[in-house]
Amino acid sequence: MHALMSSIVTISTFVISILYFFSIRPRILRKEALEQLNFDELRKKFNISVIIPARNEEVNIGKILTALLNQSVKVNEIIVVNDNSSDKTAEIVEHFSKLDNRVRLINLLQEPPDGWIGKSWALWNGVLNSSGDLLILFDADVEPNKETIGVLLDKYDKYGGMISVWPYQRFERFYEHLALAANLMSAYGSKNFGFLNTKPAGVFGPVIVTSRKDYFETGGHEVIKDSVLDDFKIGQLYLKKGKSVTNFLGKDVIKFRMYPNGLGQLFEGYTKNMSSGAMTGGLWNFVISFVWMAGIYSSIFTMFDSLWRFGIYLAFTFIIYILSKPIGNYAWYDYFLYPVHFLFFLLVFVVSIFKTLFLRRVSWRGRAIRV
Repeated sequence: MHALMSSIVTISTFVISILYFFSIRPRILRKEALEQLNFDELRKKFNISVIIPARNEEVNIGKILTALLNQSVKVNEIIVVNDNSSDKTAEIVEHFSKLDNRVRLINLLQEPPDGWIGKSWALWNGVLNSSGDLLILFDADVEPNKETIGVLLDKYDKYGGMISVWPYQRFERFYEHLALAANLMSAYGSKNFGFLNTKPAGVFGPVIVTSRKDYFETGGHEVIKDSVLDDFKIGQLYLKKGKSVTNFLGKDVIKFRMYPNGLGQLFEGYTKNMSSGAMTGGLWNFVISFVWMAGIYSSIFTMFDSLWRFGIYLAFTFIIYILSKPIGNYAWYDYFLYPVHFLFFLLVFVVSIFKTLFLRRVSWRGRAIRV
């Protein structure tokens, strides 16, 4: 009976992997598609406000501002909301504002009011101080290429509603690769790409595009101000108001390096919302993801039981390779080390559950957040 159940789970994992693979392919932003874009037409259609929430982002803020000021499609204004930073974020933004008057600094010099999460508070203030009819919200660690704004406008022009992108993750140090399992679940297990033609669960937070009109009609970040899952909540807000939500993978167009400040930052970043986000795609999607993960973990704990089970482990290395190619520049050894990545994911998930259910708080960027 145990052998039969193990075989069923393994086969199910293979089938789900195939469905994951084909469901996500139409949503990958590839460089080949850039040749078809008419940037001159896109320039005429929109008055664009870019808004960047920034808390202690002195390492990243200069990079993203440089990239945004050198786009093929020029934006009308770039608003950086300094979220009570203790580093040189504000000074760097002020320097850029003297070089180009499209750059503006909004200084929030106090902690967010009670009931507000920092990022939502910063974005809300940024939108209130903006003038564009189209809003593009970037995390400070996002790395746009020269055509990013043009691609985002093209997708918004086609789909409307709210557009979001999960950037292609790049790495410089080995510990960053430990995000593999979490990134796979973010991309495939979140249901954000409309798995099996269902509506997406929400949006991805690093890159969001929406009209000013839709933002205020839905209530924007003021409605979801206390949620640590702000990206999921604002996507749900749009869907409940009958507005479309469409998500993409950044691949050749938008990248980021998520946790450059060490393993502790990576661990803290994922524990803050991993367990809270487990059910955001709904019960059916959770069951599918659970079965897929069960097959992965079964292969880890039984790989040395027989030659057949070791063959399954090797097959799963190929599956992990195929599924991870669009989401990050993982090394060849990551696929063979997938047991390490998934065991790390399990550890983070357990800690996240403990913090969420028992401590009722998580921490991020020096702030304690009630959940």
